[in-house]
Amino acid sequence: MNPMIRRGLFAVSAVTFASLLCVPAASAAGLSYTESEPATAAGRNDSPAAAQRLYALGTAGWQQSTATVHGTLSPTPVAITTGAEDNGSLDLATATGIGSGVSAITTSGQLGDGPHGDLGDKTGDFDFYKLSGTAGQTVTVSTAGSAASTNTVVGLYDGSGVLLASDDNSGGGLAGKLTYALTATGDYYVVVAGESAAGSLPADPHNSGSGHGGAETGAYQLLIASAPADKDFYAVQLVKGDVLGGSLATGGKRLTVVKPDGTQAVSSGLVTSTKLPASSPLPRGAVDLAYVADRSGWYSVSVTDGFGPYDLTLGTFRPGTESAAAPQTFFLDFDGGQIDTTPLGGSGVKQLSGLAAYLPNWGLTAADESAVIDKVVAVVSENVKSDLRARSSNPNVDVRIRNSRDDADTFGSAGVSRVVIGGGTAESGIGRIGSAQSIDPGNFAQQETALVQLDRISAAGGASSINRYLTADSNRIAFVGQAIGNLVSREIGHLAGDYDTDPASPVANLMDADGNFPALYGVGADGIGGTADDVDVDFAKDAYNPALGLTGTQDTLNVAAWGLTEPCN
Repeated sequence: MNPMIRRGLFAVSAVTFASLLCVPAASAAGLSYTESEPATAAGRNDSPAAAQRLYALGTAGWQQSTATVHGTLSPTPVAITTGAEDNGSLDLATATGIGSGVSAITTSGQLGDGPHGDLGDKTGDFDFYKLSGTAGQTVTVSTAGSAASTNTVVGLYDGSGVLLASDDNSGGGLAGKLTYALTATGDYYVVVAGESAAGSLPADPHNSGSGHGGAETGAYQLLIASAPADKDFYAVQLVKGDVLGGSLATGGKRLTVVKPDGTQAVSSGLVTSTKLPASSPLPRGAVDLAYVADRSGWYSVSVTDGFGPYDLTLGTFRPGTESAAAPQTFFLDFDGGQIDTTPLGGSGVKQLSGLAAYLPNWGLTAADESAVIDKVVAVVSENVKSDLRARSSNPNVDVRIRNSRDDADTFGSAGVSRVVIGGGTAESGIGRIGSAQSIDPGNFAQQETALVQLDRISAAGGASSINRYLTADSNRIAFVGQAIGNLVSREIGHLAGDYDTDPASPVANLMDADGNFPALYGVGADGIGGTADDVDVDFAKDAYNPALGLTGTQDTLNVAAWGLTEPCN
């Protein structure tokens, strides 16, 4: 085991050696920072090069592990009162004051309460707002603060009533959001409307009764701004393996991590922490993210897409396994039996069939079970142990692979997680092939459950069936074991902190989401599984799965490697 040393103030820059050393824990007491850029200004910390450095935040013994930054995305919106109904046309629009000493406003309104709403002629209630803009300015309109059930559409008209832009759901959920660069100076009008299958916006913006009927109703929160978009950057010094978490409250709507080389690591405009285990110290919020550093240096975190005050919470932590009581062990359970599916989103204890019950579906017999298990264990051991040790930035990977054929079941002991390989939807009530109890960047919970179900992958047909790639030329044992081993490795990747990657990208990655099964199973160019040209699929750098709402490139190899690091004690 490498000796522990404490990095002093002047030693932090010598990060080349830090990845070889166990790093003593930073203080848990939180820091409080105030943005150095004045609340009424913009442009002073709007790039990674100009980022405000948070020197005392980090994982060294002299630093503290958490900080809250109180900042402002200028300009701060002014709250106004929505005008009295009827304000459903350009000529009846509520004045915002934007362009006359005000740059941004917020207000609340109600769709369906006007003379053309639910209690009127039901043609549709529209709320219009007037502002003045200058050529070159950008107008932002958003109902992102509205209740999740309010389905709003927003639009922007010029002074003559020409629709310049509109949006339905870009604000997240059912909220509308648009940005528009003004090409001329003059008056402009924002409309908020309820979505309607017959047409959400008025046929004539000068006529408040020109709706198409059937519009949805409800309360909404509205932001309108006509100003340059402010963005604030904060710099944090990370060491290889550090786990950085961030969350936003109030003003900002997007968090982005930028690497030391200036490239984007990850960007989030939504909640990503729903699968974090309770033991994870990473911050959680309406907008949050997590990132595992694959190199040492200064990383930047930006707050964008909003106006007004915000609270940014940042946390920097060493991987949970560094301070664990024992190295991480994964127990591969091929026997089935009674499994509590609750941690996987199921409804309690279920009886699952083991691997043996599915072998005939692949043309295999009971006599082949041991050979299949050998192949699965070998594939998993290569993916989550040998490859991580050989190719990652962590020289201290330590993970144990055990199985139900050869080893006692120690699930429940310190550092032991279980991957159940068996069962199907009819038995478990879970519709996914693979399920992991958590997605845990830093691996702060080492006693969890994952499941790889065998019904769909052993079916006679279907997109996910291994049988699609089996022919008379196939080594069936080798290919079945390879495919199952890759699926098991993917669920272990989740438990070690990896998110799904993009199955449509050209990169074959163990963390690819469902959809590109030939690549995930390692089918070669001949389209047949279990032949000489089969592909060794590994953890790799790849784009996040777009369905997650995250953008950037995830280094799944190093995320997993640092989540499976050797304990320091």
